[in-house]
Amino acid sequence: MIRSLLATFLLFTGSFGATAEDARFHAGVIRATVVGEPSFDSLYWYPTPVDETPWQAGPFTMPATRNAPVADGKFPLLLLSHGGGLSGGTPLLLRELAANLARRGFVVVAPFHGKSGFQERSRQMKGALDAVRADPRLGAHTDASKIGMVGFSLGTAVTLQLAGAVPNPGHLAAYCAAHAQDVMSCSHAPDGRNAPDPALSHAAGAAQPIMPPLKAIALLDPYAVLFQRPELEAVTMPVLIFRPEQSALPAEPNVVALTTALPRPPDVRSVPGGHFVFVDVCPDSQMSSSGDVCKDPPGVDRTAVHRAVEAQLGDFFRQHL
Repeated sequence: MIRSLLATFLLFTGSFGATAEDARFHAGVIRATVVGEPSFDSLYWYPTPVDETPWQAGPFTMPATRNAPVADGKFPLLLLSHGGGLSGGTPLLLRELAANLARRGFVVVAPFHGKSGFQERSRQMKGALDAVRADPRLGAHTDASKIGMVGFSLGTAVTLQLAGAVPNPGHLAAYCAAHAQDVMSCSHAPDGRNAPDPALSHAAGAAQPIMPPLKAIALLDPYAVLFQRPELEAVTMPVLIFRPEQSALPAEPNVVALTTALPRPPDVRSVPGGHFVFVDVCPDSQMSSSGDVCKDPPGVDRTAVHRAVEAQLGDFFRQHL
């Protein structure tokens, strides 16, 4: 039954090589500190009219001009929540995606979550959004009536919460007690668990940041075992899901359960590769030390997957924001 459901849900809708409107801008980026308790840094990617001048951030080449002027006009906002894992993750692993969306006319808000747990990541997203809207340079170029969000891995749970879903730590605890072998769903987060503190379970809704409405969301290999049908009732906006065909994140409690539980049927598309296929192609210096984060199954072209996903994300948000 599970296999037939999964095959149905992961039918690819449309052409994998679908193209979007050509990029109209170049990408600019700034890194800023968001003051809070505690403070944290965030990257802001945005459209600029000037040619791109890449620069190095440690081992990573940043495909955008640092502190470039902002292009004329107002642009939709896209929040970007990266994955976690035991290292905590970083938005630098999704820099090509963010730059591509900026070239297509979006302002992308991508905080460094660090080793923050799930609940703190939601608060960071709200803080980073408030900061860009108040920024004297970028704020005037953002359209707060058009806000969407992209999440990867643990970032998809953050996305679902900010879209109105209510975490159910009790369900996750019961699932993990019965499926101790599911490390990615149960104990692969920076704080050792992928859920809010159980002490918050009686008031999970009250702990949720108050957000402007998200008009559309996209989930890259969703981590969704934290939510059941009743907790997803408020997630009524368009949802686009990309599921890697060879992901180590179990499908049944995550993408399959999510697809059946959402009140509005999502658009689910499969892509070749494993869970980390959405991460940027690794620099040569990290290829041998980062394991599955950098290495794809035989025959998978990560660059080609990225180009297709980026085009389809651009089309999706252009249509729904």
